[in-house]
Amino acid sequence: MASKERKFFCRSADGSITYTTDGNFLYADTGKGEMRLDMFCGHYYKLKPYNGVPVLEVDGLRMQLVRDFKSPLDYSKEVVKGLNIPKAGSFTVLDTCMGLGYTAIAAAQVPSVKLVVTCEVSEAVLSLAQWNPLSEPLFKKGGNILVMKGSSAELVSGFEDGMFSFVIHDPPRISHAPELYSLEFYRGLFRACRAGARIFHYFGSVGKGRGRQIDKEVGKRMQEAGFSGIRYVSRLQGLYAIKR
Repeated sequence: MASKERKFFCRSADGSITYTTDGNFLYADTGKGEMRLDMFCGHYYKLKPYNGVPVLEVDGLRMQLVRDFKSPLDYSKEVVKGLNIPKAGSFTVLDTCMGLGYTAIAAAQVPSVKLVVTCEVSEAVLSLAQWNPLSEPLFKKGGNILVMKGSSAELVSGFEDGMFSFVIHDPPRISHAPELYSLEFYRGLFRACRAGARIFHYFGSVGKGRGRQIDKEVGKRMQEAGFSGIRYVSRLQGLYAIKR
């Protein structure tokens, strides 16, 4: 079968890497060799362009929400906007599940955010993020983003009490990471939040139409953990809540 025509996609910030695409894959050319940005690591991971922005697919499933959005960058910006981070002050944000880091990057661009701590457990995702041209701010020296490798459940248990002013919790679907939807995990987030902290929790539309109401299940557990002011936003397929 003939290969698809390759088109220029972009260059890295320093110009050392040229990215091309055939519409289904991204390719990175360092001048010393080219590689297709996909890999097997227990599951099949790949970067694929969507409206000019790389998205992450795992076993053929897109990890970014793009329905009703031009790109995942717009989704990330709207999530951060909904947190209502003040323009003045000095705040620390937790992003529990990094992925390609678009939401962490959007949070880091808020002038009052001094630090974003973002967690990622998958070596494959970390590797692809390091090659993804739009994820470069995650790894910028002297930047205000700290990438931590490891399980969110384990990392959260080690954070100091009241460490975070804002939290973005965008975990894999509940069948893949049930521990990130547990009452124990929500209690850990509650402890790591300072008073008045706001959180966004994405959970998607899993169970909709099959008698399951994932939004109510998650909301109930978060209330048990101590969060209040729970507000579901269907466009973002998640909810906002507050630690009073």
